[in-house]
Amino acid sequence: MIYLVSNTPYSDNDIVWLNLCKIRFFNFNVNLSKFDAIIVTSKNSINALKFNSIAVADILVFAIGKATALACKEFGFTQIYEAKNSHGSEFGAEVLNNLRDKKVLFIKAKETVSNLDIYFSQNGIDITVVDGYENLILYPNDIKKPEPNSTIIFTSPMNVRAFIQNFSWNDSYQAVAIGKATASTLASYCTPIISNSQSLKSCIELAKSLDNSWCK
Repeated sequence: MIYLVSNTPYSDNDIVWLNLCKIRFFNFNVNLSKFDAIIVTSKNSINALKFNSIAVADILVFAIGKATALACKEFGFTQIYEAKNSHGSEFGAEVLNNLRDKKVLFIKAKETVSNLDIYFSQNGIDITVVDGYENLILYPNDIKKPEPNSTIIFTSPMNVRAFIQNFSWNDSYQAVAIGKATASTLASYCTPIISNSQSLKSCIELAKSLDNSWCK
């Protein structure tokens, strides 16, 4: 059986969605036109802008992943750079020189693993950081622990923590991680397989291939 531990559901009859986290947005006010560029590492950053009714501005956008870049486009941004690297530290190194001599805004989660804001600041980038949202762990009573030998997809470090706190770990589980930060959070429990692309679709395709071989 394949389980998806994610804030975002996925329409597939072969996948069991485990919703163990929820996003809470913070109130803030920012004028995007005062900046030359914005860093967007998650669709939740765009949702935070929407939550606070922030008006779009014609500034550069540096986005991680296709889904995030699409969210930026739907919000109204037009100058969008979709990074080749979807992992935090590699993304930072890729876009660093493009951010020099620019006033940069970074709307992020309250708690992160990659510390991109520190990386950019230490490398001389004029960056303003806003905590736009946080990820809260849920403890639902109506969700059963995955059965042994399941393949489990994790889409963020927080979803790993939520799973462990709700169910603990079974050594028979096989894990798929959406990225390196998520994989590092799983390292204490197993050796996860990292998806080549930071998208739900790629993770699910990988999990299905593993699940088929697992059962043979």
